[in-house]
Amino acid sequence: MFPDPTRLAEIPPAEVLEAAAKGHLGLDHRFLHSLIGRPAESLPPVLAFAERDLSREAVDLSPDFIALFRYWKTPDALPFFIRLIRESPEEIPDEVTEALVEIGAPALEPLLALYEELEKSQRSEVAFILANLGVRDDRILKLLRNRGEDDPEDAAFLLEIYEDPNRRRDDEPFDIWSLYPAEADIPIESLDEDERAELLEHPVASVRAAAANTFFNRELSADLRDKLLQVAKHDESATVRARAWEALTSAAEDPEIVDAMLRAMRNPETPVEELAGLLVGLAPEADRNEVRSAMMRLYERPEGRAKALEAMWRSLHPSFREFFSKHLDDPDLEIRRGAVWGVGYYGLRSELDRLRKLFDDEGLRSDALFAYTLALPGDVSRGRMKALLSRIEKDARGLSEAEEELVKAALDERLMLAGKEPVFVQQED
Repeated sequence: MFPDPTRLAEIPPAEVLEAAAKGHLGLDHRFLHSLIGRPAESLPPVLAFAERDLSREAVDLSPDFIALFRYWKTPDALPFFIRLIRESPEEIPDEVTEALVEIGAPALEPLLALYEELEKSQRSEVAFILANLGVRDDRILKLLRNRGEDDPEDAAFLLEIYEDPNRRRDDEPFDIWSLYPAEADIPIESLDEDERAELLEHPVASVRAAAANTFFNRELSADLRDKLLQVAKHDESATVRARAWEALTSAAEDPEIVDAMLRAMRNPETPVEELAGLLVGLAPEADRNEVRSAMMRLYERPEGRAKALEAMWRSLHPSFREFFSKHLDDPDLEIRRGAVWGVGYYGLRSELDRLRKLFDDEGLRSDALFAYTLALPGDVSRGRMKALLSRIEKDARGLSEAEEELVKAALDERLMLAGKEPVFVQQED
């Protein structure tokens, strides 16, 4: 079920929670209103849902339940909080500590029982919560003093908090609304292929477009290809049609799809946005004069230039080789991005220094790393790939784990473009 986010108040809270956990609903103010606006009806299913192994859901709602229980300040949530602490007593999130402190006295007995249950080395965070709880109890005082035997400095700090209410945590009211956007998209990346295909019929155009975009550069089943083709032909939104045409790139060897793309490209009524997606989809057909001419016409239009450059570099047609270097300093970020990828795929080694400078550009560093890997001089052989990886890591002044995977993908791309087997994909498999 993909519920209408504007009508969540009409849906039972349990169904809202199920949809959110499956990734069928964005977590935003509309989601909050549907629960907070009817607490008597919402609290029981939230408590019941919180007893599940939330890590097994497509979307882990643990942080959202922490926020809701903190907002409600309900002692009914104590079993949930105690279970969270028991799972990781030495790394208690601040939000859990704040929630328990705000619940106050009802949390005393469960926390004391948990403190006794834990190993000595695991008790520090629970002691901190008890010191901040705002409850005067001889048992708290005793355990804080006893901590002096193992950690005198920590014990002194906690005793000072316990004995001086002014040292306790802030009393500012918890603002749950600031944690969420007014509106959020469905987390499409968490959905499987069938669910994303279902979203191609969603009533909101931006959701349909995002769903279509997830199939870009993916192998398509016959049914999915047919569904995307119908969306590309008939959806009322030019944005959705554009994303669907792009997603059909991998099926461009199908004569029916190529024919449909060419007819839409030739139609003078086709909007620029849709035409841009069409030409990206038609990149494998750049040997056709009319396709290259259409790319050139789109390039001449400022609003279409970024997509024109993307279509050009994806085509790898030699006639486009000279288009990229002159846009590496373009004021438009997406045009610069297209130029970076073009430099990489066309192996423009004269621009390597300019790519290296982009390693310091947060918005383009990943793109520049990929392009630099493609364009860097070196023997394209499987045996040389690890040495090239080391060279790129040095030139980039280090790589994060994600960046290293990106560079490995680019090195494999170099090999495949040269008609050779990849190295890193096989090793990881």
